[in-house]
Formats: sequence, C-alpha cells, structure tokens
Amino acid sequence: MLVAVDGADDSELRIDRSAAARRIDLDDGSWVELVAGFVPRAEVAFEEIHAATEWEQTEVLRYERYVPEQRLGAVLDADRHPLLRQTSMHLRAHYRVQFSGVGALLYRTGEDFQGLHSDREMRWLDDTMIAIVVLGARRPFVFRPRRPLAEVTSRPPAGSQPDDVVVTPGEGDLLVMGGACQRDWLHGVPAADTAHGRISLTWRWTSRRGRPDTNPGYFEGRQYSDRPRRPGTRIRPR
Repeated sequence: MLVAVDGADDSELRIDRSAAARRIDLDDGSWVELVAGFVPRAEVAFEEIHAATEWEQTEVLRYERYVPEQRLGAVLDADRHPLLRQTSMHLRAHYRVQFSGVGALLYRTGEDFQGLHSDREMRWLDDTMIAIVVLGARRPFVFRPRRPLAEVTSRPPAGSQPDDVVVTPGEGDLLVMGGACQRDWLHGVPAADTAHGRISLTWRWTSRRGRPDTNPGYFEGRQYSDRPRRPGTRIRPR
C-alpha cells in the first residue's frame, strides 16, 4: 500500500550531507558504512513519519497458517516528505546508482524484532546496496557470516557468537550494506530492553550481475499440503 507522508518543504534541510562515514569491511567482498548524525533533528522526523504513516501488520505463511511479523511496515512515497526526498537524492549522488524505495518498518518497543536473514528478494546478491536511515531508539544491528545449511546445527541468539559483528545505529544514523553482504552475511535486529520505538527507512539497489539466487526468500510461504497454494504474505485484516 502506497502511503503519503506530509511534511515541511525542502527549504528546511533535513539531512547532513557532510556527515562522515565509518566503513567496516566484513570480509574481502562485503562492507558496511555507518554515518552518525545523518539526520540532525531525528526526533522531529520520527514523530512526523510515525504519526502520518498508515502502518500495517504483515503476516507470513508458515506451515499452513499465517504468523504475524514482530513489527509493522509501510511503503512510503519519497516525494511527499523532505527527509525521504533529500535522502533519495543524496544516495543517488553519493553512490552513483539509482536506489528503489522507500520501505519503512516500525519497531514499537524492544519486544519487536527482526531475525537474522538476508534480503534474498533482491535475487541478484553478488553486488547490492541497502541504505537504512534509523530514527528513534538506538539498538543493536547484528551481522553474522552465512554458513552452509549442513553446518548449521543450532541458531544461537544474534550477537552472541565470536564472529558476529554488532553496530548500534539509531537517532538519525544512516547504515549502508554493500558488496556481497546479502549473499555472504545475515543481518537482523534482535529484541532489546527498551520501551521506545524505532523506525527504519530503507532504500535498495542491485547491479543485477552474477547468478540469481533461486532459494526461497523470507516472504515466500512455507506450505506442505495438497490444498491450493496461498500467497506467502498477507496484510492482517483490520
């Protein structure tokens, strides 16, 4: 569902284009950039977008029943809010590619979370970028190397393993995942001890180079019966 978010005009600059990026090389082909303070008045942007957005509860088909996601979501119109419009232009100018977007996720409290995953819905994962503006509560954002399924004997909590990489974006920071990050690494936002909300605004780009990933994505339904196929996701009835 396309949601319009109203706000002030572009005469008020909502981002700091001069904010410096800190780069983390996860491995030879995957990297993360973290830009602290990218949105100087992040608390104002949080309140505007939170109040104006028609948040929806997505349910994912899992073994014959729909299970609600532990967060709310929406698709935003980048032309209807100066923060979204300015960020879109900045990303295009800085990285010199055309991002798609904008998707939004709302973590209402620390009880809302996102498990470790990669964005396989992009299909071409050898060379991608995902940019996330994080408004609201500062929470751990965890990266974990992807391992062959045959080697996975347990699923320890995100952030608990020696090779986990943890950053804590929030309060207007910009986080960008690049290179083969979606192919070789998982990422997630574990539950946290906070009563405050968090909004992530997400832009995506893929070079569409390499071999497409044909494995099922997170939002593809898991169904093991002879009944008619059902969509992998649905919006929870109001």
